[in-house]
Amino acid sequence: MIRVRYLMILVFTVVLVVSMVSFPCFGQNQGKVEKEGYIGSEACQGCHSDLYEAFKKNPHWGKECESCHGPGQKHAEAEGKGAILALKGKTASVQADVCLTCHEKLKAFYQFRRSVHKLSAVGCGDCHQMHGTRVSGSFLKKYETRVTDPLLKTNEIDLCLSCHPDVKSSFYLPNSHKVMEGALTCSDCHAPHGTRERASLRKTSIYGKQEACFNCHPDKRGPWVFEHLAQKKEGCSICHAPHGSPNRFMLIRRDERQLCSQCHGQTHFYTSFNCVNCHNQIHGSNFSSRFLQ
Repeated sequence: MIRVRYLMILVFTVVLVVSMVSFPCFGQNQGKVEKEGYIGSEACQGCHSDLYEAFKKNPHWGKECESCHGPGQKHAEAEGKGAILALKGKTASVQADVCLTCHEKLKAFYQFRRSVHKLSAVGCGDCHQMHGTRVSGSFLKKYETRVTDPLLKTNEIDLCLSCHPDVKSSFYLPNSHKVMEGALTCSDCHAPHGTRERASLRKTSIYGKQEACFNCHPDKRGPWVFEHLAQKKEGCSICHAPHGSPNRFMLIRRDERQLCSQCHGQTHFYTSFNCVNCHNQIHGSNFSSRFLQ
């Protein structure tokens, strides 16, 4: 009886070992099937040596060329004449589909498919140089110091303003955010790959307040016992021009009384006083429902 038990254990052990050996072999065979037509990045080096050398300094290094361009065997056999996915000149949708196979897993990209840039046919290649950063056809040697740069074709501010020249003029007004001076960048307030908020602003709190503004102006955040409903519902831009204004505090109107009267009417309108002379807690108050001192 004991011998039978030991024999059964021995048979079971042999079967288990054989199974463990056979599964990796099976997986390797499957891998070969999946990789059919793939020849590796080294094969690309012969014809694309400049791209290959620059790619070594790229955050994408470690990925095979064929991860984005597809199997290259037929392309090589045809001596570079077609038979591969070349993203240059492709539509924004095609570019995004390739890039998002890896990047969509990141939180910063999961809204890109519904973003203003994507819906306006702005492709990944319009802002980013996937193989490296080029200037006049040659790759920058200083790229080694820019490994954290998200492969932008040029510096962020110039890149954004190349498509948004109407915004650029605002930064030269007497009162503006110091973007042109380098104190801020566009992405400090806007998420270029999209959010659910208007103008792709960075996250908004559950109270509807623009976190992009409160990151730099926390004293205006609250919470307040008495909220200014205009700010709570519409946000800071109901009174302020976010990029720049000729008026102090970047207000959308020069006369503060006219600005307030847009919502409140002219209940008592004194020519020599501004509303904020009395209602000086206009962003919110813990003591006065009329935002008095």
